Amino acid sequence: MTIESALHQSYEPLEVIVVDNSSTDATPCEVPRRFGNRLRYIRQPNRGDAGAYNAGFDLARGEFIQFVDGDDVLAPNKIEKQLEVFRANAELDIVYGDVRMFQTMAGVANWTDHAVQPEDDMLKSLTTPPAILLNTLGVLFHRRALEKVGPWDESLYISDMDYWLRAAWAGCRFGHCPGGPMGFGRLRPGQMSKDLSAMAHGIEAVWAKALDYVMREPYRSLLLASIAHWRFYQAISRDKMSKREALAKLALARSTRPETISALDYAVGCLRVILPAGFVHSSWTRAIQRSFIRLFDGNLRYFRRARS
Repeated sequence: MTIESALHQSYEPLEVIVVDNSSTDATPCEVPRRFGNRLRYIRQPNRGDAGAYNAGFDLARGEFIQFVDGDDVLAPNKIEKQLEVFRANAELDIVYGDVRMFQTMAGVANWTDHAVQPEDDMLKSLTTPPAILLNTLGVLFHRRALEKVGPWDESLYISDMDYWLRAAWAGCRFGHCPGGPMGFGRLRPGQMSKDLSAMAHGIEAVWAKALDYVMREPYRSLLLASIAHWRFYQAISRDKMSKREALAKLALARSTRPETISALDYAVGCLRVILPAGFVHSSWTRAIQRSFIRLFDGNLRYFRRARS
């Protein structure tokens, strides 16, 4: 369905490139057989999503670029609708829109709409929890944006979040495309987003990388606050951490931005890590629980959205 959705767009002409990351099924035989010269097929060692995007862009000749993962489906008029936004504002570099995530496994049908809105300051929206969640499926790039930002980082678990930050920092202009979903993303067991521990560490890695280049205020302070919150949340959630590791993570959160993680917050976090679970959930610590809710509400909403 992914390839068919790309080939049957309402806008023409289109160049379709399929990058096969060393699939173990019949893809190498079936794709050339079924689609012939309607697309270009290449096979490479598995370099993840980012590596496939880089390989595809290296071959692409068009002025506008769309990336689509193998689980996803483009809306039939996706390219046409977003090109209209580009034509209305020739200075835009990236146009984004809504995406609907759906499950195809047995059971009750379920879907979630990832709705986005116009943003006056995309860099601020990306560094302030709960940060805007752009889905690559819902985005159309002008070639100049990809040339300005450079290759996708193949070393990161969450390369798309890194790319939006880099694009916004590089001065790319984002435009919103209103209307129904631009595409449909399939949810299934085994997807990268279902590994909650890897996602949590991946988010921290992206923000930590951004600290190396985001120097202008207020964005640096916003970024420091976000990563401090995130490290604090990881510590108190004890995600595959020993007690000693969790306490070290708490200290790191506090040192990242003391204005965000106060001495009281740090002390409360230490109690959360050190004390037995039953004691932490007793009536004596209700005030502490309210402190957690106040401190982490925005980040928890972001984490839950990032999981889906």
